[in-house]
Amino acid sequence: MIQNIVIPIFAIILIGYILGRFYKKLDGDSIVSVLVYITVPALIITSISKSPLNLSEFFQIIAISSLIVIISGAIIYLIFKTFKINLPGLYLPLTIGNTGYLGYPIALAALGEIGLSRAIVYDVTSSIFLFSIGIIIIHSRNELKEIFRIPLIYALIIGIALNILKIQIPEIIFKPLEMIGSITIPLALIILGYKLANIKITHLKISLIASLLKIFGGALIAFLVVLIMKIDGELAKVIILQASMPAAVMSMILCHKYKRDADIVTSIVMLSTLLSVITIPIIIYALEYLF
Repeated sequence: MIQNIVIPIFAIILIGYILGRFYKKLDGDSIVSVLVYITVPALIITSISKSPLNLSEFFQIIAISSLIVIISGAIIYLIFKTFKINLPGLYLPLTIGNTGYLGYPIALAALGEIGLSRAIVYDVTSSIFLFSIGIIIIHSRNELKEIFRIPLIYALIIGIALNILKIQIPEIIFKPLEMIGSITIPLALIILGYKLANIKITHLKISLIASLLKIFGGALIAFLVVLIMKIDGELAKVIILQASMPAAVMSMILCHKYKRDADIVTSIVMLSTLLSVITIPIIIYALEYLF
């Protein structure tokens, strides 16, 4: 069962990796833009609008994912303060996981359409933190306007509104949106592999420690949060699974853009993604046992 979830996903990432190693002419940034501005919003609207989630569950996931990011950030702050570490760029990969490119397909494969809907709400919430507080941390000035450039937020609001108000999108519009949205997961996995093909791991020791901290620390924090808040079943699985994703590729892109600890952050993204080949099956197995 677990191998049927993980192997196809990482096989597609491998295709992207091979493409990145032997074919350099592909414009990866343009494909990322297609994902961010076209296919992902379409996926969010079509998935959320027809999801059986109710309004209270939407807000519950938003609150829990926010809490996990805040607790993770506070712990990282204490660690950095204690050991006098001055690497602000590391806040991003250590608190925000790859809950989109990797989280969506894992949630869909492991937990079905309802799992995907929950994963989307978790991911969009994390993205808000990444493009607000995350940019302030690495850029040392207020860049809140970046939040309003994220179409994911508007797509989520539209999806929730359609869902709550029970408004059905006309089939002539819904079908093309659904087809565009269906491109997201395979394309995101290919571009993830393509991006990883051009990364070299440096600062091995700190990258390994940070990668393990992100994956297992995130899973532990999420587990304690769902335990304290008495959340169980499929919702608990999605939250813990999303919290245990490897470091977000977007954290690497932002650290390069603002020239803040880019080499180390890039290494953490690469190494944590490689480790996730092993850790994701372990965590899925553990979740099946626990919930």
